[in-house]
This record gives sequence, structure tokens and C-alpha cells, in this order.
Amino acid sequence: MMEGNHTINSNHGNEDMHVGSFTGHVVPGSVFLWVSLNYTIQLYHCYFSARKSGRQFKASHAHPYWFCHRKKIKWQQIEAIFRLMLISSGIIGEIITGYDKNLKRFTNQMMHAEHISMFTGFAFATIVDIMKYHNVACLPDGSDYFCGFGALAVEFVLFAYHLHGRTLLNTHLHTLLIYTVGLNAVATITEYIYRDKFIWSLPRIVFLWLQGTWFYQIAFILFNPYRDSPTLDVNDNESVMVVTLYFAGHILLAFAVQFLIGGLVYLCNGRPALKLNRDYTQLEEISTSGSSQSSASNSVTEKQGSGSDNELWEETSKLIEELPHS
Repeated sequence: MMEGNHTINSNHGNEDMHVGSFTGHVVPGSVFLWVSLNYTIQLYHCYFSARKSGRQFKASHAHPYWFCHRKKIKWQQIEAIFRLMLISSGIIGEIITGYDKNLKRFTNQMMHAEHISMFTGFAFATIVDIMKYHNVACLPDGSDYFCGFGALAVEFVLFAYHLHGRTLLNTHLHTLLIYTVGLNAVATITEYIYRDKFIWSLPRIVFLWLQGTWFYQIAFILFNPYRDSPTLDVNDNESVMVVTLYFAGHILLAFAVQFLIGGLVYLCNGRPALKLNRDYTQLEEISTSGSSQSSASNSVTEKQGSGSDNELWEETSKLIEELPHS
């Protein structure tokens, strides 16, 4: 009985201590979802537009908003500025929620400090995106991708050492988040290396989306504001298996959303892929016929060359025969 009372009191203490944690997970989750949604639409739009016009596709670290015309207003810069405002609001939110109800004492300092550090890394990467838009001479090519990778590296390190002293369920939830962040960092560098390959641009936005939805999932499992909703046992192995199943569902949802958006953008761009495939087929036929013609002409030239050599040899032989024999 004493044990049960102790457990209940401990849980209430944790709820008071983590009063800002629900917001601390929902806010970054919302930022990741918004950025991923915009990047997905604009990435598919750039790809299909390039195929329709016959231009070479080339990926970029940041994209303007899909609902704005970039020729009228510099929307790529506006997108980065708005992203910076969202990140700044996350930093301010972490500071405000870090204080108690009387705004006299800053509680759970380490958790809020880690979240603020994560936001700061992405704020720095966003500032570099703005500088790249203005073609700042001191920034080398790929610095936007490099700083985006650095922001994800900061997030990875913070969450990798975010697990000490936590429950089994809490540790597993954040471990799956660490996997997502690490894969997102790898996808960022891979996209930069293969910027002209559209398929290598998809993993980055998929993992951005997965981060967003998983932040929401962590918030509703650990800090659910609806007290009457069913909960999972934080120290039960079966709860870990259930959470793993949730994560697999999030992965499938992320891929489904990307392909759904891609299909809609494909239809809105006048189905350019089919037209280009026909063009490619015609080009291949022309190339094949051209190569066959060139090979035929080469063979004729070779025959002519060999024929002239034979004639020269015959004339030389006749001259030798006509020479007086000593």
C-alpha cells in the first residue's frame, strides 16, 4: 500500500515537473511537419517542371512556398524568414514554459536547455539559407547543406544523451527518434552529393515528416493532456513492442503522404512524365538509327580504305616486275 501511494505521488511529481514537455514536443513537431509539407510539394513541382521543359533537375536545400509565385515576390527568402520565426517562437516557448506557475523559478532546466539548443542549431542553418539566397561571397557551395547537417548532428547528440535515468518506454521512444534524426542527417549529405538525382532528394523530406509525426506521438504518449485516455505501462516490454508498431505505422504513413502529394502535383503539372517518356523513346530511336548509320558508313570507309591499299600494292608489284634484272 505504501508502495502504491509512493508510485502515485511520484507520477504526480513528474507531471508537475514536465508541465512544459507536451508543448516542447508538439512545437518542434509542427515545425518539422510544416517544412516537410512545403518542401515535398515544391520538390515535386520542380522535378515535374524540369521534365516538362527538358531541363536538368537540381535539388536545393530550401524551397519557396508552393502557393506563391516566386517572380512577384522573393518567396524563397520569405519562407526562410518565416521558418526562422517559427524556430524563434519555439525557443521563446521553451523559456516561458520552463518557469513555474508563479514565474519565479525556472524548473527542469536541463530538458528545456536541450530543446533550446536544438532550436538554435536549426536557427543557424536557416540564417545560412537566407545568406545563400543573397549569394554571400564568403559562403562556399553546399554550405546550406553542411549547416543543415550540423543542425541535425546537434539534435542527434542531444537526444542520444537524453535518455539517462528514464523509464523503459521513454527511452525506447527517444531511441527511435534518434534513429530518425541520424538517417535524416545521412539523407541530407546524400542529397547534396546527388543533387541532380531526384530520387535521392526524397529521403530527406520523408525523414523530416517522420520526425514531425513522431514528436507528436511522444507528446501524446508521455505527456497526454487528456487524463482519461488509455495509457501504456512505462516499464512493460509489451509497451515497447506496441510503440515499435506505432513507429512502423509512422514510416508507412510518411511514404504514403509523399507519394500522394507527388501524384497530386503530377496531375497538376499536366502529366509531363508520360510526354517526356515518349520523347525519350523517340530520342533513343533516333540515336540508335544514327549510330547504325555511322557504323555502316565506317564499315564502308574501311572497305574503301582496304581496297585502295590493295590497288597500291598491285601497282608497286608491277613496277618491281618491270625493273631490269641484273
